[in-house]
Amino acid sequence: MVPALTEPTRSYIDGTPTQRRLGFVAASIFSATYVIAPVYLLVTGVTLVRAKRPLAKEVWLLTLPLIASALIPAKILPKFGRWLLQTKFMACVPYYFEYEEFHEITDQEVLKLHDEGKRVIGCMHPHGVFPFVSVCAVTSTLQANDGFGDGILDLPTAVANVIRTMPILKDVVGVFGCIDASGSYLKSRLQRRKGSVVLYVGGMVELFYASPKKETVFLKKRKGFVKLALRTGADLVPVYLFGNTTSLEALKWPILAKISRKTGVSFTLFWGRWFLPLPKKSQIDVRARAAFRFAPHREPDGRRRGEVPRFVRPKTRGVI
Repeated sequence: MVPALTEPTRSYIDGTPTQRRLGFVAASIFSATYVIAPVYLLVTGVTLVRAKRPLAKEVWLLTLPLIASALIPAKILPKFGRWLLQTKFMACVPYYFEYEEFHEITDQEVLKLHDEGKRVIGCMHPHGVFPFVSVCAVTSTLQANDGFGDGILDLPTAVANVIRTMPILKDVVGVFGCIDASGSYLKSRLQRRKGSVVLYVGGMVELFYASPKKETVFLKKRKGFVKLALRTGADLVPVYLFGNTTSLEALKWPILAKISRKTGVSFTLFWGRWFLPLPKKSQIDVRARAAFRFAPHREPDGRRRGEVPRFVRPKTRGVI
C-alpha cells in the first residue's frame, strides 16, 4: 500500500505536442456526444413526423445510426471499450490533461481483494459535467503493466437510466461499462463474487453547485451507499477527481437543478474550449484513499448508517 498521497503513482505530464492534440480530439468525442445524441434524436424525430415519404432514401439514411445503435448489444460494449481504450489514439487523452494519479490503494491491491472474494464500492467525487478524470484513469490503468487489465470489466459504473438507453450516447459511454444505478440491482451485484461497482455518490447535484473556482461535495445526507456497504460487506474506497469541475462549465440556474433532480436527467447547457462542448486544457488528477470496511449487517439501523459518513468525510477532506 502506498503510504501517502504525496507522490504520483502514474504521471502523464511529459507528453509531446502531437500527443496532446490527439488527446484533445479523443476526449472531445465523449463530451460532444452529450450534445450530438439528443440533437440528432430531435432532428430525426421531427423529420420522420414531417416526412411526406417516410420510406424515402434520405429518411432511411438519416435513421441508420439510430437503427445501428438499437442493434448493438449492450453487453459487448465494455469488451469493445477494453480494446478501444488501449489504442494509441485513446492513450493520448491523459497527456492532454497532464493527468496524474495518487493512490493509497493500488489497482493490484483491488484485484487481490477480488481474488479473496471481497468487493469494493468506489465512492467518487465530484460528478462534473463529464468525468474526464475517470476517462484518464481507465485509459491509464489499461495501458499500465500493473493496471487492472481484464479486471476492469469487474468495475462498472452505476449511471442514470437515460445514459444507458439513449441511442448513440449509450454506445459511446457504454465502452466504460455502465450498469443500472437502482438500489436493488446494486445490492444484488455487490453480493456476488467480483461484484464491485463505481458510484458517483453526490450525483448530479454536485454538477450544479461546483465550479472551476469551488469544489463541492454532497456527502453528509448521502447514506444509500453506506447501507449497501453494511448489507453486503463491501469495502468503501473514497476517490476524489480533481478536474471534473474545471474541464467543462455548465449553466447552474436553480430551476435547472430542480428539474434535473425531479427527472433524474441533467437539464443544462455546458461549454468548454472555444465555448463549445469540448474540454478545456486543465491539469487533472485522481486521488484514491485506502479501502475501509465494516462488518456486514442485514438491516443496519439509521444510527449506524449515520455513523459511517462521519468516517468517510475526513478521508474525503484529507484527499482534498
